[in-house]
Amino acid sequence: MLRISVLRLLGYSGTRRVSLLESSGPRHYGSGSQCTRDDPQDTRAYFTTPIFYVNAAPHIGHLYSALLADALCRHPIELCDRVSAQFQQLFQKADISSTDFIRTTEARHRVAVQHFWGVLKSRGLLYKGLYEGWYCASDECFLPEAKVTWQPGPSGDSCPVSLESGHPVSWTKEENYIFRLSQFQEPLQRWLRSNPQAITPEPFYHGVLQWLEEELPDLSVSRRSSHLHWGIPVPGDDSQTIYVWLDALVNYLTIIGYPNAEFKSWWPATSHIIGKDILKFHAIYWPALLLGAGLSPPHRIYVHSHWTVCGQKMSKSLGNVVDPRTCLDRYTVDGFRYFLLRQGVPSWDCDYYDEKVVKLLDSELADALGGLLNRCTAKRINPSGTYPAFCTTCFPSKPGLVGPSVRAQAEDYALVSAMASLPKQVAEYYDNFQIYKALEAVSSCVRQTNGFVQRHAPWKLNWESPADAPWLGTVLHVASECLRVFATLLQPVTPNLADKLLSRLGVSATERGLGDLFFLPRFYGHPCPFEGRRLGPETGLLFPRLDQSRAWLVKAHRT
Repeated sequence: MLRISVLRLLGYSGTRRVSLLESSGPRHYGSGSQCTRDDPQDTRAYFTTPIFYVNAAPHIGHLYSALLADALCRHPIELCDRVSAQFQQLFQKADISSTDFIRTTEARHRVAVQHFWGVLKSRGLLYKGLYEGWYCASDECFLPEAKVTWQPGPSGDSCPVSLESGHPVSWTKEENYIFRLSQFQEPLQRWLRSNPQAITPEPFYHGVLQWLEEELPDLSVSRRSSHLHWGIPVPGDDSQTIYVWLDALVNYLTIIGYPNAEFKSWWPATSHIIGKDILKFHAIYWPALLLGAGLSPPHRIYVHSHWTVCGQKMSKSLGNVVDPRTCLDRYTVDGFRYFLLRQGVPSWDCDYYDEKVVKLLDSELADALGGLLNRCTAKRINPSGTYPAFCTTCFPSKPGLVGPSVRAQAEDYALVSAMASLPKQVAEYYDNFQIYKALEAVSSCVRQTNGFVQRHAPWKLNWESPADAPWLGTVLHVASECLRVFATLLQPVTPNLADKLLSRLGVSATERGLGDLFFLPRFYGHPCPFEGRRLGPETGLLFPRLDQSRAWLVKAHRT
C-alpha cells in the first residue's frame, strides 16, 4: 500500500538545509518568520506527520495531525495518484507549510530502504524462518492471540477480527525474513527510562513501557511477493517483498538524504507527530530497527488521540466521515485550523459537531478578538487612526498610588501581569505538546482585555477633555498592546488572521517575531516603537460571524 508523509525541516543558526524559518529569539516554536530553540547546540529540528495511508480520502483526523506538526514547526497508480493528490491539495488549502511531500514509490526511497535492509542484514539481525500467526491485511500487521477476538460476520458465522481496529484477520503461515526484535527489549526500556520526554503525552509513554514488560517476539519484516506484489523486493531475493511498515518508516530517513552522509546532520533531531493507533510501530518497532541499524531513536514522539463525530468513531459505513475540505470552505482556513488546535486534546479523543465549531469561532475569534480590535480602531473612538500614547501618570508602574491623574485599578495591574507572562506560558505549552492550552491561555487573556476595555468604557471618554484624553489614549494603548501580543502568538495557528490583525495595528513584518515580543514597554519605562504610528488600512471584520442571527453584536462593537 502506498503511503505518503509530509515533513518539515527547520534550519537554525548556521548552515540551513532549507530556508523556511529564520532564527531569532529564545523560543522552541515558530512565529512568523522565526523558529529557535533554547539549547544553542540543538541547531536543527525535523518534524514529521504520520505516514498516511492513501486508501481513502483524508478526513479531519489527518488534517489535525498535519496542523499539530505545522503549528509546532511554525512556533518547529491511478487510485493512489488521485488520493495522494487529495492529501497534497488539502494541506495546501489548509495552509500547511512543509518542506517535502514524499511517496513510498519514489526512486530515492527505494534506494534508502534497500540500503537500510542491507545494514540490518550485515549486522546479523535478519534471518529467514517460518512465521505463523494472525495477520490483518487492513492494518498490515501480525497480531498475537490476545489481540484477536471473534464476532459475527456478514453471514452470521463467527469471524476473527483485530481487537483494536475491528478489521478481519486470517491465520497465516509462510516463510519470511524475520527481524530479531526480541534482542531489543532491554535497550528500548533503557532508552525510554533515560528519556522520559521521548513520548508525549505521559500516558502514552507509560503505555509503551507497559508493552515492553510483555514478551517481545521477533518481527516478520517481509511477505511473499505473491501476497504483496506492490512494494520493494528484498535485495537478492525477488520472492520476498519488504514489509510495508519497515518500508514506510524509512521515509523519515529518506527525506533527509539517507543513506548519504548529509542525513546525519538532521538525525536524530526529529519529532514525529502521530496518531495513537500507530504508536507501537513508532515507539517499539521503529526505534528497535534504528538501534539495529546503528542509529539513535527519534528525539521525540508526539502522540495524539482521535476525533469522533457526535460521539461516534468516523467510518464510511456510518456515513459520518467529516470532509476537511468542506470545513475549510465553510469555516475558513484559519477558523478551522483554530478549532482543531483549540479543541483537540492529545491525551483523549475529541468530539466534532458543526454547532461546536460555530459557537467556538463566533465566541473567540469574531466576538472576543474581532470585537476587541473594532473597539480599539473604530473611527469614533480613535479618530486620529494612530497607535495611541500611554500616560504613565494615569497608569503608574507601581500599584496603589493615588493622585488626581491615577486611573488604573487593581484589576488593570492583574491584566498587565497576565499579559507579561503570556508569551513564556505559551512557549512552555508548545514545548509540552499542549497547543490547546496555549490557545486557552490566549483566549483567557482576550477575555480579560475585553473586561478592561468594558470597565473603562473609552467610548464614554472625550478626546477634547484634558482630563479624559490621557486616560483614553492609555486605555486604547494597553488594549492595542494586548492585541499585538495575541496576534504574534497566534501566528503558528492562524497565520492569515494574525497577519491581518498585525497589519491593522501597523506592525511591520520585521516586528512580528517572538524575540521582539515585549509587552507594554512604556509601563516599564522603555520607549514604545508603535506609539504615535499610523494604523494600517481598514480591512473589514477580522473574522465575520458564522451565526448571523447574532451579527448585531459585532455591529455594536464597531460603534
